[in-house]
Amino acid sequence: MLSMRIPSRLPGLKAATILLAIYAVAWIALEGHLLRVVGLAVGLTLVALGHGVQRYVGGRRLSLRAWLALAAGCGLAAGAGSGVLTLLFMALKTGLHAHGPEFAAAEIHWVASRLVGWAAGGLLAGLGIALLLAGLTVDRR
Repeated sequence: MLSMRIPSRLPGLKAATILLAIYAVAWIALEGHLLRVVGLAVGLTLVALGHGVQRYVGGRRLSLRAWLALAAGCGLAAGAGSGVLTLLFMALKTGLHAHGPEFAAAEIHWVASRLVGWAAGGLLAGLGIALLLAGLTVDRR
């Protein structure tokens, strides 16, 4: 039976968490910029998913089917979560700075109109990465 072993500690997750925290503190002080807010949202989504995977499936051996389902689900959550968090952070940033809107209505609409596409892209990317890793590292036991 083909299976994948999930490491008990995901390499680089601690460093990514620290770098994300530093970036988040700096992001609060900066003026609103679409690329910066998307970067923060994607980073937070990926780090949170990494911690969730490490906590709940780290150290386990998954069947190939379970591995593909986990990766596809995480990809879907990453794509959808990044879009929703981007909108949330845009609202938060506008509320923190009392000098008017940080983002134009067109920027907000641009993000909102791409939520489904980001979710689908995340699902496909997660599944694609899982298939590549499975091809490289699958245990043939």
